[in-house]
Amino acid sequence: MWFISVVAVLHSTMRDSEVVAAVVAGDPEGLAEAYDRYASPLYTYCRSLLRESADAADAVQDTFVIAASRLAGLRDRNRLRPWLYAVARNECHRRLRARANQVATPLDAMPDVTDISADVTGEAEREDLRTLLRAAVRGLNTGEQDLIELQLRQGLDAAEIAAVLGVSRNHAHALLSRARDQLEISLGALLVARSGRQDCAALDTMLKDWDGQLTVLMRKRVNRHIENCPTCAERKKRELTPALLALSLIHISEPTRQAE
Repeated sequence: MWFISVVAVLHSTMRDSEVVAAVVAGDPEGLAEAYDRYASPLYTYCRSLLRESADAADAVQDTFVIAASRLAGLRDRNRLRPWLYAVARNECHRRLRARANQVATPLDAMPDVTDISADVTGEAEREDLRTLLRAAVRGLNTGEQDLIELQLRQGLDAAEIAAVLGVSRNHAHALLSRARDQLEISLGALLVARSGRQDCAALDTMLKDWDGQLTVLMRKRVNRHIENCPTCAERKKRELTPALLALSLIHISEPTRQAE
């Protein structure tokens, strides 16, 4: 029993470079360690792109099949995590391209796997915030949604996202900055659209047939209106700041569910 405990501790403290070396050497424990370490977050990432749980699980499995055969070509063995995300992303996009009659939007059906880092509101308020964030994310384009998924939900830093996307770190920083800015705009548009119709006849007319779901087009239309309407601009300023503050206290964590 003591021996098993020591082995478990040593196994859990393997560095990514050691995991890669083990996989390249053909040691099955190396691939098992990589799977135990990254399958769960990769599953959530693939699920955000593919929606279907079975498709996401298959994409994760294929990611590790590819890893077993291609990890020898990884130049920096400390970059296992972003490399796996890049493989998973490519695999998901390959599957999406194969769906000729279906358009998938990342995060449209984002599973509720968020945690709260501080107990500052009741559970009902927390759920409202999570729902608000999911709805606002749907007002972003697919590339921006992908970036928000990688950074906020998967916890990748700018350097890792740069590796996933195959761009420079500066380019990744610029893309992330734009995505965050667009998310703030989307959130402001959503808040005004939901609460400002009774005080603005023009907004009410614009949203006459609105189904309540924010799209890229609707986000742009509402935001243009806000920029030219003092009443709605004031409402956005009044409602957006506390919403951003509350959302900043939400820690979006990796899931506990393992890939199937």
